[in-house]
Amino acid sequence: MKFLRWISRVVGLRTEDNCLGQVYLLIHRAHTHLQLEEYERARSLLLEAIQYRESLDDPGATSFILSGLDATYLLTERFNDGIMFFSKYIARYPEDPDAYSGRAASLWYTGRFHDAIRDYSRALELKPNHLLSLSGRGQVLAEAGEFRSALQDLDLALSILKTAPAPDATWTKWYEQIEAFVRNGKGFALAGLGENASAVSEFEMSIRLSPENAWVYHNRAQVYERAGDREAATTDYRLALTKKSPALSPLRKKLAEARLSELSRES
Repeated sequence: MKFLRWISRVVGLRTEDNCLGQVYLLIHRAHTHLQLEEYERARSLLLEAIQYRESLDDPGATSFILSGLDATYLLTERFNDGIMFFSKYIARYPEDPDAYSGRAASLWYTGRFHDAIRDYSRALELKPNHLLSLSGRGQVLAEAGEFRSALQDLDLALSILKTAPAPDATWTKWYEQIEAFVRNGKGFALAGLGENASAVSEFEMSIRLSPENAWVYHNRAQVYERAGDREAATTDYRLALTKKSPALSPLRKKLAEARLSELSRES
């Protein structure tokens, strides 16, 4: 998703009959497919574009390609393919933070929290204040039960978002989506610390920004369930299983289905 940061500069460029021009054309076409949610087509173009990595002297273009590939693997639930791709890439180019962030996301979605935290941390070593890595590591730390450490990352991510410029509507929308994910993670961490009222407030802000995010409903359902509100928990678990942008990870889906089944038996 970070590719939106770079595409606003690229799409207006005139391309020439050379390597860089070919990469820009591929990226521009991939961006169009991403907007249309045609993730398989976008991935094919981005994989073609990354073949020019050796001669591509443009960090923005590399970041665009890697972040775009990250999105296509997550949104089509091809997590193992994502891990394999980024592992091979990192073996050749170990200094690109977006590659570690991309692998971390797929590791997270397969339940490998320790490995995901390691990769997000490496991305932040290479590029401090890397927004997607702060957001991702914070949310994985929360899932791993390290709630206070999670809040440190997520609060820093929110502070970066507050000071980041938004030159056009595309940027504004991108920031809203990232803020929604960060606030969802913060709500989960606050709930883990027993601050349920503050947690629900963060979930509500997240939903206003990104109402199709399945994760926020799953997290809020857990808070409602612990508070004894089975009806609200049931409603949110059901929503979590229907929302798709993004959908729950396979592990989270199983948890939501199990809790929904248990609540149904108890009612």
